[in-house]
Amino acid sequence: MKTIGRITKTYGFEGAVVVRSERGITGEPQQGEPVFVVTDGIPVPFFTREAYCHASDTLIISFDDYLTPESVAHLRGCEVLTDRREEPEDDLKALEGFTLTDTVTGLSGTITEIIRNPGQLMAVALIMGTEVYIPLHPDLIVSVDKRHKAITMALPEGLIRLND
Repeated sequence: MKTIGRITKTYGFEGAVVVRSERGITGEPQQGEPVFVVTDGIPVPFFTREAYCHASDTLIISFDDYLTPESVAHLRGCEVLTDRREEPEDDLKALEGFTLTDTVTGLSGTITEIIRNPGQLMAVALIMGTEVYIPLHPDLIVSVDKRHKAITMALPEGLIRLND
């Protein structure tokens, strides 16, 4: 198992906690995915309700069945682990050359590079002769067709023009 970080405090009013890491957070647990909180030396599975990177070294995470700050207060100081394997760089590199199409504007281009930022993957796509940076966020991806090397996305209005 790999260490994500350590719980430093509660966050908000819905039972979320702040996890900090000195090495930086490299990935967010997905909804329903377990993370392991080490209590009394034993890694105990907690299922993720929601998680997002607040900063490069900070993860905000809430767990199923823990809905108040009081219910997670006893976890302060505990180490958080994951058994998720890291995505090999080759898997991300395989997206290079895919055609990226925006359903909103109809624009399309070819992905030339994938950039891994803490908490966010970015695709660099060549659209109408211009390099455009596009966040590869699950909420924006409509479909991925590996066979035809195509990604369909619904990008927010104006996102492509932000690169001008």
